[in-house]
Amino acid sequence: MESRLVKELKLRYEPVAVLLSNEKPEGALQSKEGHWSCTIPLFIAAAKGKTSVFERKTTGCPGGIVGLGFGQFPNYPGGIEYFLTVGKSGQFEGEGYKKNPELGAEFVECLPITNIPYHYVIFKPFSQVDSAKEKPELIVFYVNIDQLSALTVLANYFRPGNENVMIPFGSGCQSIFLIPYAEAQKENPRAVVGLTDITVRPMVEADMLSFSVPYKMFLDMEENIEGSFLEKHLWPRVAARIEKGSKVSV
Repeated sequence: MESRLVKELKLRYEPVAVLLSNEKPEGALQSKEGHWSCTIPLFIAAAKGKTSVFERKTTGCPGGIVGLGFGQFPNYPGGIEYFLTVGKSGQFEGEGYKKNPELGAEFVECLPITNIPYHYVIFKPFSQVDSAKEKPELIVFYVNIDQLSALTVLANYFRPGNENVMIPFGSGCQSIFLIPYAEAQKENPRAVVGLTDITVRPMVEADMLSFSVPYKMFLDMEENIEGSFLEKHLWPRVAARIEKGSKVSV
């Protein structure tokens, strides 16, 4: 696939297309069954050009099972609400992401937990998507702050209101799949900024975040570049400093 938006943003890495399928792509990177693994390194691998695939039996992180739409949290010893908060004395230290177990439980209840009717979640480099045969569910950008700013402005440019982008609290995989996927089911979905999870921040570059959009919203953004700020005099001043680094060719 080709994208004018990719060119205008001077991206360092490729956008990642998220596809759902019952067919496993050949040669894709994948975690090993029975081993703990995180979704984010495989997401970054896709942004660097390597297709990654996830399935229930090889998703070793309990949070990843939820974040990738493979159903409910598995049973945590002592309860997920304690793992997210204060921990259990003598058993494990909590993450301190919510103040108390009550708020931890409420957070879980608010998540749009789903069990997708597919065997595989595929992260594929955008340039490798065959639009004649494949339809992504989501497009996930891995961007710096300047690029994130442009995406946020463009997402609001052609739609009513000023809250067409959200930054929810959640894990890394929830922010790049679960929450954006739930948004994609809505009549007026929002884009989702992610990778703010402190657990995954050491895995990503210090200046980088994610920006996930339903595929239809991505196409709308592409169609609305003409006449937008991307063609005005201020954006080139920002783009010039992005170009000092590397950019992807798509």
